[in-house]
Amino acid sequence: MKKLLLVVAILLLPLPALAGVDESPGLFASWMKLLAGLAVVLGLLYLFYALSRKGLAFLPGAKTGAIKIVEMRSLGPKKGVCLVEVRGQELLLGFGPERVDFLASIGPARVEESFADKLAVAQGGEPK
Repeated sequence: MKKLLLVVAILLLPLPALAGVDESPGLFASWMKLLAGLAVVLGLLYLFYALSRKGLAFLPGAKTGAIKIVEMRSLGPKKGVCLVEVRGQELLLGFGPERVDFLASIGPARVEESFADKLAVAQGGEPK
């Protein structure tokens, strides 16, 4: 983060020097303004990206909670099904433009096994 601020500060240094010039800026000065503006915009995008990865509440990111959408499939325009996990239970929901319907209870949520666990079971051992 400190490196990013240093780069932005270095790119913005020529701008105050150009503020006192009364004549039209040359091509070099225009390019420097363009690059400085681009650096500021890219810096802000990087900042928002970094903040969203931290999971701050005001930015979308990975949120934890009791309801998780496992998978969604479209069945047509504005129609589909959704597999949802709620407190360890998987539920199948159907949705349309104006309603959501409960279709089925699939049962307890599956715990994903790692490759090492599957290999140990296949070799006659116990998973870790």
